[in-house]
Amino acid sequence: MKLFFNIDLNHNDKELSLSDSEHNHLTKVLRKKVDDIVYLTNGKGYLFEAVIVQINLKDTKLEILSSLKKPKMNYCLNVAISPTKKNDRFEWFVEKAVEIGVSSITPIISTYTERKTLNYSRLNKIAVSAMKQSFQTYLPVINPIIDFKDYLKTNQSSNNYIAHCNQSGKNHLSRCIEKKSDSNIIIGPEGGFNNDEIKLAMNFNHIPVSLGSNRLRTETAGIVSCQIFSDFNN
Repeated sequence: MKLFFNIDLNHNDKELSLSDSEHNHLTKVLRKKVDDIVYLTNGKGYLFEAVIVQINLKDTKLEILSSLKKPKMNYCLNVAISPTKKNDRFEWFVEKAVEIGVSSITPIISTYTERKTLNYSRLNKIAVSAMKQSFQTYLPVINPIIDFKDYLKTNQSSNNYIAHCNQSGKNHLSRCIEKKSDSNIIIGPEGGFNNDEIKLAMNFNHIPVSLGSNRLRTETAGIVSCQIFSDFNN
């Protein structure tokens, strides 16, 4: 079953016109025909069932048959993560994090961060594609990039963690999570966090955690974190 996306779709809409990439995918890749059933989401929780009523050269006309608001995940997770040096690695993280389950992603700039700009248009397209692939109806938010210190001051999560590679006393993340909670975990760059950053995060009530005995790349650490939260809450 394929899921299509239209951010402007409202729960009380009766019809919709799909154009551009969604129209092309529907008609040229999947070869859907008039009277075929189509499922859509607006990324705001709603799942729509529609029927194709007309296929034109540049758009497909749909009649909305029903709408249902799906429940959110039973936990809320923000991953604050340093952008990787190579764009494709960060894009891979966004794709897999959305598929596994994440509420929002916040790129952060710390001392050893090597990339400080991101293509948000492309990242959002990747997030939409991953949401559709995993048949979810909530599109995670990709927040603007922010300095590490500023993020600590503005973060509003109830349960906060910082994953770092120092060998000081840390518990594995799975032993620290509070079930069905509003949580935030911070993942550092390839060079990790320096001692001052770790201390500062702890001063802002971030619990230092381990993700296992292996040293992980930034994007891998982000994925592992998402999976740990998912396993714990499902």
